[in-house]
Amino acid sequence: IKIKEIGTVLRSLGLASSEAQLREFATEAAQKDEAFVQFSDFLGFVKRAQTHEASKSVDFDKEMKGLHEGIKHFCDKLTQKQSRETNADMVKISDIKHLLSAVGDKMSEEELEEMSREMRGTCRIQDGR
Repeated sequence: IKIKEIGTVLRSLGLASSEAQLREFATEAAQKDEAFVQFSDFLGFVKRAQTHEASKSVDFDKEMKGLHEGIKHFCDKLTQKQSRETNADMVKISDIKHLLSAVGDKMSEEELEEMSREMRGTCRIQDGR
């Protein structure tokens, strides 16, 4: 692959490397070839990126709270202050489906329905929330 495509290929593999790490990879690759990454070097970059990903600790509760706040803000059209003051514990499934179909990678209707079925089967549902 081309050196400038290292980040794109890593992301396609599900690895989110920092800009600093990508610059480091590019510098190392450029020492052997100005334009292309040697396959053995790329495998080393993948392993290092995987190690870096695994070392990140994610506060799941904090991430879910952020998602919840974002959904309330965008789907219920609440300001941040209103969102903080209304302490709703639930989010509408339809709002999650709308958000996922409107931003980022578009999900097909089949994928959205499958996700909805899974949520209904594994989460506490009350009045479509």
